[in-house]
Amino acid sequence: MQRREFLKTISAGGVAVGLGSASLPAIAAAAPAAKTTNVLVWDEQQDVQVKSGAYKNYLGNLVAEFLGKVEGLKVTSANINEPEQGLADDRIAAADVVVWWGHVRHKDVNDSKVESIVAKVRAGKAGFVALHSAHYSKPFKALMGTNCGFRRVDSNSNKGFVQHLRVVNPNHPIAKGVKDFDIPKTEIYAEPFEVPMPDAVVIYGHWDNGESFPDICCWTVGGKGVASAAAKAAVTGGRVVYFRPGHETFPVFHQAEVQKLVTNCVLWAAPPA
Repeated sequence: MQRREFLKTISAGGVAVGLGSASLPAIAAAAPAAKTTNVLVWDEQQDVQVKSGAYKNYLGNLVAEFLGKVEGLKVTSANINEPEQGLADDRIAAADVVVWWGHVRHKDVNDSKVESIVAKVRAGKAGFVALHSAHYSKPFKALMGTNCGFRRVDSNSNKGFVQHLRVVNPNHPIAKGVKDFDIPKTEIYAEPFEVPMPDAVVIYGHWDNGESFPDICCWTVGGKGVASAAAKAAVTGGRVVYFRPGHETFPVFHQAEVQKLVTNCVLWAAPPA
């Protein structure tokens, strides 16, 4: 092939031919290996979750089931009744994100396990997602450094209330693919919420009686806890999410919008590759 023809072939995106009619093999760029995010879903496993009919095989197992269908997530379901309360050292070491459900047995959780989880999040090696009543869990309270309570709670004698959820931060990754929606049966948590000012509030919920709550809040938590507003950009720590909707006897986590949001929370909380 003449030099002019060679240059013409290359500029047109073709393959040069030399040494007779033998073609040079195409060189394919190696595709980067897809990152697997290890998710540990921890559940207190209250019997009422099953006895109420809300969950056939416990709430945590349902959350682990729908997360396990997401490409790139490797999910382990754990509970307080397992050896080492489901929090063996190797599980904590492997976890990129810990999703936590607790309610009436917060005080029973082993402090050393909590310290390991909190230290890993503060070091930026894991994210933490607290579901509903896990606002009072030991790991979440340690990460927030506050009481994490609110003004009042009302389940309407376990009949629930319709809640209206509104996407107030549509450009946040957690809001991806989600529009405003309602949950037909929820428990009211009433503001104010005793936590540090979030980096972002993605979903705000309200009820017809006028009560409202920041239903999805996000923080970055470093070695010294939640950073002040001025220092947030410099913080190298783990991502923490509070997801308020849910109740042990209401089938909230069966709802498609809720599953999408919980999935987005986990993906966002995972440490950057």
